[in-house]
Amino acid sequence: MEVGDLHKVWDVRELKRKPDAAAARALLDRVAKQVQPIMRRHKWRVKVLSEFSPRNARLLGLNVGAGVEVKLRLRRAGRDYDFIPYEEVLDTMLHELCHNDRGPHDAQFYKLWDELRKECEELVSKGITGTGQGFDGTGRRVGGFTIHPPPPSLRQATLAAAQKRARNGALLPSGPRKLGGNNDIMSALSPAQAAAMAAEWRMHDDLWCGSHNQSESSTSSGIHTAARDGPSSFWTTGDAVDDSKWECGACTLLNQPLAPICEVCGTAKPKIAKAKYMTWSCKFCTLENSTKLDKCSACDHWRYSYGPPVATYGPSYD
Repeated sequence: MEVGDLHKVWDVRELKRKPDAAAARALLDRVAKQVQPIMRRHKWRVKVLSEFSPRNARLLGLNVGAGVEVKLRLRRAGRDYDFIPYEEVLDTMLHELCHNDRGPHDAQFYKLWDELRKECEELVSKGITGTGQGFDGTGRRVGGFTIHPPPPSLRQATLAAAQKRARNGALLPSGPRKLGGNNDIMSALSPAQAAAMAAEWRMHDDLWCGSHNQSESSTSSGIHTAARDGPSSFWTTGDAVDDSKWECGACTLLNQPLAPICEVCGTAKPKIAKAKYMTWSCKFCTLENSTKLDKCSACDHWRYSYGPPVATYGPSYD
């Protein structure tokens, strides 16, 4: 066996106790073959690509040991027959592959992730999968050719799926996306606001990607549970969504708290009269925080002062 043949996914494992295990395995195989040319180019190896079903509904992927095993969520939480779209699973796989080289969700990580997305889009547009060495192989379906229209951009596909989930109030978060969000929105923010919004996305990615802070434990039944410590989640379990996000009155998309306009249709953020009684604005990054919080959830500065609260004694009348 050539050394180059090792730069790929060695084995795939679906959850056989789940219904329609054959479809899950086919999805894992498809993802593995699509990223194989990328793995060959970057000299990455993944010994096992497996399906997992963590109790934490927000957890979408996990990279164990920089490629020893990559775990992907393939089904909606609590809905075993509802598979996550292929484009989203593929994008999560690209995200987890980045952890082979880079651990934290920092600028270098997001730069690498964006490069992988571009590489993958080029492969998909050319129909290259599997052992297409040198990015020059052609994808061919067993049994002959089937002509399809040019596939959409990976970014467009994941964005469309995220918008649909936001409108339908799906269980999972919007999942993978570029740090900082839409360039049009970021250009409308001050540097402090943009930094705070980028911090929100990093915290958000730390929630759905378990590789940044692995705290998974395996049970005898093969179910992996997540017990993550860290900042409070922007997403709640169940069908509820984060109260800090605001809903566009025109297209109903849920936007980030700092976004002044809707990311999809450009509608201005509505002003809520009673919002000032429910939130407080951080004097450092201007993020609107819940009145239940004493520290800013983005920059971690204190609400009333430059440090933790200090107890003071009243005047003495002796």
